[in-house]
This record gives sequence, C-alpha cells and structure tokens, in this order.
Amino acid sequence: MVKIFDVAVVGAGFGGLAAAAMLSKEGKSVAVFEASNELGGSAGKFERDGYRFQSGATLGMGFESGGVFSNLYQKLDLQPPPMKLLSPIMDIHLPDRTIHYYRERQKWYEEIARKFPGDPSRIQAFYDEVFRVGAMVDQLVHQLPVFPPKKFKDWVNLLPLVKPGSLPLAPYLGQTIYDRLKKYGLHENRLFITFLNGELMDSVQTNVTRCPAFLGYAALQTFHKGAYAVRGGLAVIAEQLAHYCKRAGNDVFMRHPIYQVSEDHGIYQLQSKRDQTFAAKQVLLNNSVHNFHDTVDKSLASKSMINRQKEAERDAWGAYIIHAGVREEVFAETDVLYHQFIDPEYPDDLHEGGQFLLSLSDPEDRQMAPEGMRSLTISTHTNAMQWWNTAHYAERKEAMKHRLLRTVDHYFPGFSEQLDFVLPGTPITFHKWLRRSFGKVGGYIPDGRFSWAKSYSIRTGLDGVFQCGDTIFPGAGTLGVTLSGLMAAKEMSK
Repeated sequence: MVKIFDVAVVGAGFGGLAAAAMLSKEGKSVAVFEASNELGGSAGKFERDGYRFQSGATLGMGFESGGVFSNLYQKLDLQPPPMKLLSPIMDIHLPDRTIHYYRERQKWYEEIARKFPGDPSRIQAFYDEVFRVGAMVDQLVHQLPVFPPKKFKDWVNLLPLVKPGSLPLAPYLGQTIYDRLKKYGLHENRLFITFLNGELMDSVQTNVTRCPAFLGYAALQTFHKGAYAVRGGLAVIAEQLAHYCKRAGNDVFMRHPIYQVSEDHGIYQLQSKRDQTFAAKQVLLNNSVHNFHDTVDKSLASKSMINRQKEAERDAWGAYIIHAGVREEVFAETDVLYHQFIDPEYPDDLHEGGQFLLSLSDPEDRQMAPEGMRSLTISTHTNAMQWWNTAHYAERKEAMKHRLLRTVDHYFPGFSEQLDFVLPGTPITFHKWLRRSFGKVGGYIPDGRFSWAKSYSIRTGLDGVFQCGDTIFPGAGTLGVTLSGLMAAKEMSK
C-alpha cells in the first residue's frame, strides 16, 4: 500500500527546504524530492579538483537579529553554521574609482561623501528614505501574507496588516526608484545611477527606471542589516534544513526527479524515476513557475492560474557563470570577499558582462580550496534564449569568458595568469544540472512601477498545490525564496 504523505515538496531549494522544515516541526509527514545529488538548488554546491564551488548565490543574508534565517533557526532550535560578518560588504569597481560598500550606516554615509562628492547630502537623504521604507516593507512581509492577494480571503487577511504605521508605504507601491531619485534631484547623477543599477541588478534583477520603489528599497536596505560569508558555502544551510527534516522522521529523496503531478480522488500522485509513484495530500512546487506546465499534467494545468503562453513570454534572465581557482596572492592586498565589476568600456551595460559579481572564498575556509588557493565564482546576467542557438555556442561561450576575465585583469592586473582551474557555464548548464527550464534563473524581471502586481503568489489556483521560489513573490535571492517557502508552509498548515 502506497504511503500518503501530508506534503510532498518538489525541489530542495531554500524555499522548499524551509517549508519542509517548518511543516516537519508541526508534525506533518513530509517528503522532499530533489532531482540532483546536491541540496540548495541555485544556492547549492559542487566539488571539483579539490575545490568547492557555490552553484549560484554566494552571499549569506538574514542571520542578523530578527532576520529571516535568524528567526527560522530559533523556531527550529538549530545552531547557525559558522560565518563571518562582512564590512565592507563588497567593493564596487567603477572605471575611475572603487566604492567600499559598508554595512554600517555611518561608515556608508562617509563613503558616499568621499566617492560622490557632488551630491552627498542628497544621496544621504535618499538612503534615509531607503532605510525608513525598507523597514516598513520588512514589517509586513515578515508576517508572511499571501501577496499579491489572489483570493477573497487573501484580501481579508491583509486588512489586519493595514495599520497607521504602514499607510505611509502606499505611495511607494506606485512609483519606481527613478521616480524617487527625481524627488532628490539625483535622476541625472550618472555615477550614482550606475552604482544603483549594479546593486539592483544583483538583488532585484532590474534597473532604477523599471524597479518598483518598495521592492528596490527593501533590497537596498537589506545589504546594511548584515551580509555574511558562510563557512563551507550556502549549501551548508540547505544541508542543516534537510537534516532537520530527517531527524523529524521525514524523507528527503535525492536524485528523484518528479516528472508529473496528477490527482486521483483528492490525492496527488507524483511520478518519479523507474515508474515510482508517491502520494500526498498537498504539494509544494519549488522548481520555478517556468517548469510548472512540464510538471503537472494537462488536466491540472488547465485549472491553474498559470497560463503557459503568458508565462513563456515574460522576461526572465539567465546566468553566465565561471567557477575557478586562483592563487591567494592575487587578492593579498584586500580582505574583501565580494567584488562587483563594471566594464570600463561599457559602464551602462547591466548584462552580458557589462557588470558582474565575483565571490571569493574566505582564505580561512579550507573546505573551499586547496592550500594557497581560493575558489571563486563569477556571474553575470545574460539573455537565456540566445544560448539555445547552438550554431556559435562554443565561440560565444569562450568570448564571454575572455570578456569577464579581461575586466578583472583591468582592476587586478595578472589575475587571469594565476588561475588554476576555469569552468564556465551558461543557461544550458543551469538547464542540464539544475533543471531550470531553458536555464532561466533569478525570477521575472520587474518592468515598471506596478510590475509587482503581476507577480505570482504562492497560490497556483489548484486546491492543495502551492508554489515557492525565485519566480514567486517576494522574488529572487535566498531571503526572497525562503520567505515564499515560509508563506506556503503557513497556508499549508492551516
């Protein structure tokens, strides 16, 4: 007789694992299904030639007091992994200056005065607003409402959150970051906009003209609450959450892709490899909306809120990524682990190598690299679909690699000569190893002041089938996907 789980979670990314852990704490019988042999999804890891590489996301967030992971670990009575608090959070390398992005507010304001000498008071006033509005967004989102509301009860559940203290947030729901920059006379400050575009691309996947103000503010202020280098990489967090589920008597099935979800008399059937079938009362899809119609059968898909054609037409990025080993001495003169680079020739390009992030392993973390070496990850946004034109795939892949390495060489001379191991990856790599449809990662691209209203909530339109991850509000990044998983767990436990 087939065991019927209370909840089946498809995908062991951060959102799915956070939900599974919370549901396990509540006594639910849970089965997590992961297609690969690694946990964490786009924040997972792999090992090669003595190096440990982080698959995508590398920066630890949310472990400050009151943060998403701090609260989650307290609820689960888990001990956080060893980590290093970063300040500066990163160095941003622009063609004519390097900006040290400090966590502490006062240090950051002092850096603004040094690096943006023309407008320091106006930029500081802008950041005062960022911190104030970002805190209001946090207060609302951390209460895990279903947002955007899709059902009448979702609207009803939002009403208690509408308090006098949250009403000042309303104007920012209908403006972009660029609209707010106009208020402070900063909309023509090209240097500051270049800086902001880089930070927003990494966190919200868009630029100042297309980013809803409240989403951008929430992302910008998060950097200043606490950023961490987690010992062993972010995958350690995923491993802890999975271990918690197992200790509670639940199952985490590795290398168990789910090929189809169907319904039979109110029970969901999940088909895995070798004709294995699992059953559950509820299902949480943590494998992105891009994969929805390839996961649920046609009968269920036809009843859902997710239109296959409209979903396929929505803009989403892919990632070009380089994993490499480098000799320690290349970065011996800086103890900063995260570096954002702006191409000195094309500073306005936000993708295809125009701006990118380089994450270095902590030299004290010997899990990440052999003695005398450091592992690193370079990533930039790219148009995912162009990589499926295979006629010039190899040449395009090599050209992108050289462009990124050449930019780092510009700021750190001799960098590429000290590389020990170079492994580039494209959206096709993400499609193959992480099963992301067409290699799309990072959620959807905000395209205007009201683009948040087009976000998917945790609801699919199917009773008992929920979703979480980077394509679900509040969006990409380990904090966003974890929050969507916790929102889903809250609804599923009712």
